[in-house]
This record gives sequence, C-alpha cells and structure tokens, in this order.
Amino acid sequence: MDCPTAPLEDELFRQIADAYTHRWRVGLCVVAPDGSVLQHRGACGSCPAAGGPVCREARSFAVSEGLRWGEPSVTLCPRGRLLWAVPLMVNARVTGGLVASADEAQVLGGGEGPRLDIARVCADLRQLAEERNLTNSAALSANRRSYHDEQQRAHAIHAFKSGVHYSIRELYMREEPALLAAIRSGDRRAAREILNRLLMTVHYHARDRIDLVRSILLELVVTMSRTAVEAGGQPEQFLGMNYRSMVEVAEITSHEALAAWLREMLEGIMDAIERAWRQDPGFLIFEALDFMRRHCCEDLSRDDVAAAVHLSPSHFSALMARESGATFTEHLNRMRTDRAAEMLARTDKPVAAVALECGFRDQSYFTKVFKRYRSTTPWRYRREASGSTGRSTQ
Repeated sequence: MDCPTAPLEDELFRQIADAYTHRWRVGLCVVAPDGSVLQHRGACGSCPAAGGPVCREARSFAVSEGLRWGEPSVTLCPRGRLLWAVPLMVNARVTGGLVASADEAQVLGGGEGPRLDIARVCADLRQLAEERNLTNSAALSANRRSYHDEQQRAHAIHAFKSGVHYSIRELYMREEPALLAAIRSGDRRAAREILNRLLMTVHYHARDRIDLVRSILLELVVTMSRTAVEAGGQPEQFLGMNYRSMVEVAEITSHEALAAWLREMLEGIMDAIERAWRQDPGFLIFEALDFMRRHCCEDLSRDDVAAAVHLSPSHFSALMARESGATFTEHLNRMRTDRAAEMLARTDKPVAAVALECGFRDQSYFTKVFKRYRSTTPWRYRREASGSTGRSTQ
C-alpha cells in the first residue's frame, strides 16, 4: 500500500457509518494506507493516541490482513481495542481502508449488553464495502478461496500422514459418494475438502506413474460432470468442458499441475451449477429473502432488493408473490417485527427507539404491524417477555 487516499464523500461515509454503527454499536473510520485516520464515527478517531505511529501501524496492519485473507481479520491495537478492516481499492490498488473497532468486552463478553457475533460483524463490513463498490470484491473472493484451499490442503496432508493409508479403490468407495453429494447440493467447501483427500491418496499410491494419475482424474471429472447435470447444470456446458479437459490434461507432466487442473475443473463445475440455479425462480427468491434479512432494518425498498437479484421491480414483485405466497412488504414487515420482538425482550430501549432501529418510521404503524404478526401490542409483548425472563420493565 503505497499511495494516500482521499476521504470518502461525507454523505457516503455518513450512510455507511449510520448503517454499520447503528446495527452493531461499534466505531468506524476511514484510514489512509499508512493508517492515518481521515474520517471517523467514534472508533479510533476519538482515541487520544489515534495519531501516534503505533496506532497508525495497527490500523494499517488490519487493512493489510483484510486484503491478505479476503475478509476482515480481528487484530489488537495498542490501546486494547479490537480492530478489523476492509481494504478500499481501485482495481488492484489499495487506497486505504474502512476500519471498525470495539472494546474487548463487546467481543469477548463481560461488559454491558450482548456479546458481538464477530463473524457476522466482520462479514457485514465487507458486504457494505462491496455493495457500494468501494473495494475489489473479485480480488477479495480470490484471496479467500486461496486461503481456504491452502487450509484444506494442510488438513488433508495432516490427516493423511496421521491416518490409515487406504488404497485408491478403497478411498474412492469411501469418498466418492460424499463428493458427489456435495456437488449435488452445491456445497463447494465440502467438495474441495474431499477432493484434497482423494488427491493425497492418488499421489501417494501412483508415485511417478503420471499416466495412471491422468486416467484416474479424468474418470473422476467425467463422474463429477454427470453429477452436475443431475443437479441442474446444462449438459452442453459439460460436454465442452470435458473435451477441453482431455486436451489440457494430455500435456500435463507433474502431480502439482494435475492437482491444480483438477481443482480448476471442480470450480468450473460448481460455477456452472450455481449459474443454472440462479436462473431458477426459487433460488432467486431465496437470494432475495437472504438479502432482505441482512438489510431489513435499513431504509429498504422493493427496488433495492430487485436490483440485488438482478430483476426488474415488477418482475420481482410478481415472482415473490408467486413463489413465496407473500408480497415484498409482508415479508419485510414480518422480518422487522421479528427483530423488534427480539429487542423488546432483550433490551430496555423505549418502544419508539426500537421501532426506529427496526426500520419503522412511524410508531403507530409499527404498533399496527406488530399486533398483526404477534397478536399483541409491543408494550404487552415486553411485559410478558419481562415476566418470563425476570427482567424488570422500563
């Protein structure tokens, strides 16, 4: 990271900070590549030592770790706060970072309020940056994939060295059903883990017989492709893929290159399955509902969700009603009501504040919607929840 960055536009930073700090009660700041704070909402910018070289280095390190692993990684600053960051990027160039911070007690427990779900908090920061095109999501995704692949290979090597050495046929009988099940269900991570174990055994038993390894792996690719077609992939895609694979594999002369080739084939097969699923109405609605759950407390419109799943607003509305049996507004109100019910039961915040935090801009409308889905008013719900938990009401 070798070049400074300008701060974000004030309105853009305000929107991001409002969404993130409001949701998680943590601080947020924009930093230059060297860790200098450019904008802040709480977080490091309000710390007396924020401008010191040690704190700057800690923030810069958090940004570099976010790039290295492809997702925010929690680090410790000299003042005892926990940091995590997403790199701000223009193409492949890092221009700064979006750094969040929290007290240890918020993450590890022991303080006031519920403990943070740090995995969700980190993932949400990356999603905010990606949705606003402030970072290179493709580069981060590639780094995450590389990290997970290395991790899985290390696990496979360790398990192989410490476990029973099955023959190729025995391992196929043990692992192939699980591999094909992972492909059918679209479980990319499980498929990668199984493939690494298969590769370890094939290389161990085949030794220098590269032709034997080629034939085994080609047979495996054909089986995986057939399974992918059963899972909904287009047969024409896999015919072309298998033809190219036969041409490519004939020119490979090392075990390492064969392993890389097989992993690439798996990724191509999984990508093809996902493309086919994305064209399925049920999958699109699943994606839309997942997006709505993550953003239901924000100022979310039908058009926002339609854009997130790449549909026109009118088509999205018709598809949502047909596939789920409820309208966009009904789903959104139910999600917001569920979130409000959780806050009413777990916190002492005023009902009006709960309504606002859960996306309701009008308290009377909030009361009406809450009663529709919970068959009681917010106040009565809180009294009943307080009585069951022993917590005093406000």
